[in-house]
Amino acid sequence: MADTPHKLLLAEICRPFNFSVTVALPILTGLVVHGLSQYREPPAHLALGFTIVLAPTAALALKDAWNVTIQEASWAVAFIYTLFATSLSFSMAIYRVFFHRLRHFPGPVSCTLSMWSWVINDWKGDRFYQIQKMHQQSGDYVRIGPRQISIADPDALKVIYGPTGPSTKATRGPWYEAQSMTPNVYSLQTQPKISDHNVRRRDWDPAFSIKALESYQPNILRNSELLMQQVERLSSKGLVDVKEGMLWFGFDVMGELGFGRSFGTLKDGKTSDIVHLVEFGVRAIKTMGNVPYLASILRLLPSPLIAFETWLKEALDWRLAKADMHESLDADVFAYLLGERGKHHRNLNKEELYQDCMLIVVAGSDTTSNALSIVLFELAKKLDLVQRLREEIDCLFPDGAPIDDFKKLRDDAPLINACLNEALRLWPPVPSGLDRHTPVPLAMPKGVVIPANTVVSTHCFSMHRDPRNFYEPNEFIPDRWINGPVESKPHNIKAFSPFGYGVTSCVGKNLAFMEMRVVLAMFIRRFDFTMKPEDAVRFSGSIRDQFVSCSGEMLMKVSPRKRVSAC
Repeated sequence: MADTPHKLLLAEICRPFNFSVTVALPILTGLVVHGLSQYREPPAHLALGFTIVLAPTAALALKDAWNVTIQEASWAVAFIYTLFATSLSFSMAIYRVFFHRLRHFPGPVSCTLSMWSWVINDWKGDRFYQIQKMHQQSGDYVRIGPRQISIADPDALKVIYGPTGPSTKATRGPWYEAQSMTPNVYSLQTQPKISDHNVRRRDWDPAFSIKALESYQPNILRNSELLMQQVERLSSKGLVDVKEGMLWFGFDVMGELGFGRSFGTLKDGKTSDIVHLVEFGVRAIKTMGNVPYLASILRLLPSPLIAFETWLKEALDWRLAKADMHESLDADVFAYLLGERGKHHRNLNKEELYQDCMLIVVAGSDTTSNALSIVLFELAKKLDLVQRLREEIDCLFPDGAPIDDFKKLRDDAPLINACLNEALRLWPPVPSGLDRHTPVPLAMPKGVVIPANTVVSTHCFSMHRDPRNFYEPNEFIPDRWINGPVESKPHNIKAFSPFGYGVTSCVGKNLAFMEMRVVLAMFIRRFDFTMKPEDAVRFSGSIRDQFVSCSGEMLMKVSPRKRVSAC
């Protein structure tokens, strides 16, 4: 019986010279590529392009050399690529488990092998829970990736993010590269080198000075009142999704205070498609950040966020045109970045300004709206705290006086501030920490040494809920922030880092607190609110880690306040 084409193809492969080319060479190449990638990983788009060009070229060459059909030659090329990938993967697995510099740190084998193990968790948004479990089982130092270490020791904050020492040589981790939509163009947050970040930060700091924050107050008050009106309107129709209202507030305030252009959600009383796209984008970026080379490949494809990107570019063009014409606008962050309100340090190009627009919208809207939702969610379970808050507010603003004194809310409202701090402790805005790539070994507390070329981060969620740092760590107890440390009741303020730490901490945290204080005070004074147990459970389960904390709908029964507290 005549030999089949596949047997003939196998015979060609098994010839000595052909065997060395189609079997031995791919295996050896896989080992060599793994060795070389330890020093410098090839850019993803170049590797993909090389593969796309090489595969058909090799198939055509084998077709002529072996006198086989193009289909059979293609199968041979697929076989070669499979051997190469198997060799590369096997070599990586053996090295990462048994010979890697981080092999002595505890962690799941799946994380040791690949960051792909986090893709599903990050899409679901439960990374912070998973890492907390790892720390509870294995201690303060856990290996969460091939070269990633998560740390739950508050004393590590200064070492990793501090203004002096080895931390100054660190760069931001690979996740930030995935966040940058344009290669080698960065926002303040994604600037790789900390030294470059510090230069960029000097452009931003004046926009969040005491004087600048005072100029933003009329905008915050106007939008806070709009929010209260929308809540009152919606409350007459049934249950209110308070989280959605807070989202409207967060986006409109940051659009207006960022670059003078509102999303119009409070005015329209509905969530725009742009806002939905932003939330999808945050989720996608968090997921792709595990495998940055995937992000660099996806950049070559049409963006699913094209509508948001178009809106943002139009908003930026509009704002730059206003600046060119020297038109008078309400105070905004861009007035400082563009040098309209005094000296600025350097000229940012348009691409950098575009990245900063993205940062303003995402970092300033989701975090504030989520924190406000969570504090109201917790207060709905503790009506005694609501009563105490009303007494505090009524004493500060008696006889229905407008809540418009931001200094009073900051300095003379301890319970309001304690409730906000406690909500941020339980559900920090960035629960899974901020990556840093360290080029030198790090001498950590308690004698731990982290090797060079490691991506490290502190796990904020774990530190905030560690009984060594805070007593009854899973309970909402605002009084811990008023009473301070008590014997046998830990209150480790060094572990509290909801807005980051050091020179790269959130530049807008004081603005965020201004917004949260006034909205919380207005809401508490104006409304009674409750949640059904099933709605509370559903909301708690919807809180996700998408780099920033996000959550689903929060249905509440809201009604005008019936009883006025006596001061």
